[in-house]
Amino acid sequence: MRQMTREKALTEREFERLLIGAMRIDDADVSMETRAVLLIGGRLGLRPGEVTHIDASWVNRRREMLSIPPQDPCTKGRDGGPCGYCRQAAKQQLKHDDDKAFEEVIENYWNPKTDAAVRDVPYGWDQRIAVAIDWLIDEYGGYPNSFSTLQRRLDTALELADRLDTDDTSLHGLRGTAASYHAGRGLDAGPLQSMFGWSDLATARNYIAVDGQMTARALGEVHG
Repeated sequence: MRQMTREKALTEREFERLLIGAMRIDDADVSMETRAVLLIGGRLGLRPGEVTHIDASWVNRRREMLSIPPQDPCTKGRDGGPCGYCRQAAKQQLKHDDDKAFEEVIENYWNPKTDAAVRDVPYGWDQRIAVAIDWLIDEYGGYPNSFSTLQRRLDTALELADRLDTDDTSLHGLRGTAASYHAGRGLDAGPLQSMFGWSDLATARNYIAVDGQMTARALGEVHG
């Protein structure tokens, strides 16, 4: 899975093309929504399930911090209950813990993938992201749509972007895009692990080790 995510990571130039693709969507609100979630996924590195469950309660505007909680009741389903994403996650959990009933498990959703995923993610370092988060909260109180809609938004932006297609990245690939971006700009393994909510520091080191931009920067410092 880690290798697949890295392979789906976009370069900085490709990511900017993707944002331009989002700007080409005819519907202004859909265009802004798409650009917002692309920035949150491709620069903050949130998991797709985290993106779809962003709520106003997660956002501290004064600190410019997005806080992923240990649990947040999902009301995004058609009946005001848990959404399809959460229901599927609960069913997967039951495969490993069949002593519990579905109704008992679904009460805990939404929740992050691991304990390490409960974290604070700063976003004030990029005003494009700050504006995008403010817009989502002001307009909708959080991300208003489903996981499947999030996937369609990405596909549409890819289709409208120059020299990109729908095979070039994925929702999880956006997370790899963000990790590669920060590793390439010199973020150390510890802060990278904290930002992305990885349980294993080796995952952060893995991104740092394979990033060519760091090598190019080091060569420039030596030979410049």
